[in-house]
Amino acid sequence: MKLINSNWFVRARLKNRHIPLLVALGDTGNLNRASEGLGISQPAISKLLKELEEGLGVALFERHARGVVPTLYGEAMIRHARRMLNTLDNAYSEVDALRQGQQGHVRIGTILTPCADLLPEVVSRARQRFPGLELSIRTGSSRDLLAILDDGELDFLVARFVADGQQHDLHFEPLAAEPLRICGRAGFIEGPISRAELNAADWVLPPAGSVLRQEFDALFQRVGMRPPTKVVNAENLLMVTTLVEKNDMLTVLPRDVLAHYARYGMLAGIEVDATIDTDLNQGLMAFGLITKNQQLLSPAARNVLELVREVALQPEASEATQRSAVD
Repeated sequence: MKLINSNWFVRARLKNRHIPLLVALGDTGNLNRASEGLGISQPAISKLLKELEEGLGVALFERHARGVVPTLYGEAMIRHARRMLNTLDNAYSEVDALRQGQQGHVRIGTILTPCADLLPEVVSRARQRFPGLELSIRTGSSRDLLAILDDGELDFLVARFVADGQQHDLHFEPLAAEPLRICGRAGFIEGPISRAELNAADWVLPPAGSVLRQEFDALFQRVGMRPPTKVVNAENLLMVTTLVEKNDMLTVLPRDVLAHYARYGMLAGIEVDATIDTDLNQGLMAFGLITKNQQLLSPAARNVLELVREVALQPEASEATQRSAVD
């Protein structure tokens, strides 16, 4: 470690009381007023000043009948003392903000559904209440995110709880079960479509093993049909929506995600028989908050966790408008 001027402050016997003393004398130019402001006696002030000057080997102040005037050396020390006090004040403010959860870095893992409305609103409120907070949001499948959470790379998840024998220390707090909708590019299909027509269509779907893919395949399996075979497997939402928008293909998306793209005229819900909608969502698991140990979360992470609960439990004023975009 590099020594700072051979630790001059040790040789000069610099004490923590010397710093506010220098600032007080610089502000008042008077020993009496400085002693009153610091709450210590004038003899103690004189002793501290003498110690500092002897330690530095220079005179910091010229004594006059009406007070003290800083020398060239004194002005330099006063200037640095002010900076040191400001730095210490800033350090305390930063530590206090971290303790209160107003600063820090919160890492959230999420599945697709909460990205449409829930998390954007959480981010908006977090920016208003905790402007010094840094947020990182990572998307993926519930299974992949659970593994990342287990490795300690995420603070908490907004996902579906997929049971695994290795996961024994996780807490799941359900929030909602967002219905799935079958969709395609706007104007692609007019009128209702049957299960057989769905089976023959070209699809862009999440990879096998994902929760959405399991629900989609079950839609056909429940009536003894094999799932569609003309499938492009894609997990990235930009790839999914671009393929559907530019081709005669269908996909399945959470209702609120579809509503987002429908508002811009990019995608539209496909009209299907009511039994198809029922079958598609028959066994769909709710998504929710997944944490390993909330007691070990940072104050910042706990604040954002509470924001997610707040937003999820609040009725959305625009819900009816959003749903009309796809119904």
